[in-house]
Amino acid sequence: MRKTRRLPTIKRAQGMDDNRGFKGMRARIKELLKFSLVGGMNTLVDFGVFALLTGLVRLEPTVSHVLSYSCGVVNSYFFNRRWTFKMRNKSSLREVVRFVVVNLLSLGLSTLVINYLVEGGPSLNEYLGKLIATLSALAVNFTGSRLFVFKRSDN
Repeated sequence: MRKTRRLPTIKRAQGMDDNRGFKGMRARIKELLKFSLVGGMNTLVDFGVFALLTGLVRLEPTVSHVLSYSCGVVNSYFFNRRWTFKMRNKSSLREVVRFVVVNLLSLGLSTLVINYLVEGGPSLNEYLGKLIATLSALAVNFTGSRLFVFKRSDN
């Protein structure tokens, strides 16, 4: 006798009953929103230090960007680790190194962007250039943090 294959239910076919489906998508969206809120705090730190360094200290925008970005990175590590990605275990040297690598990639990208926008091509205002540079690094930073730095067994 020939076996007949069961057709998947609509719920299973849409992937709504497993972590990769609707629930998983909601969890990723929630993480992205938390990551963005932490990013907002980091940006306030970053822009505050940037304004001080360019306005009061009169450093070049690219140098100010590197220093101010680094200040935001410290905030990012602690808030994203505990709140966004809910890592409760003790942090490891490997995790910190991965975090630094991802943030160096983001810093490299955003530095190229601000350098081009402010000091190179279109000669934008340094604050507009800083904003665009910050947004340009968001995708790299979130993806790297989610998949490389704060990865869990369910990722």
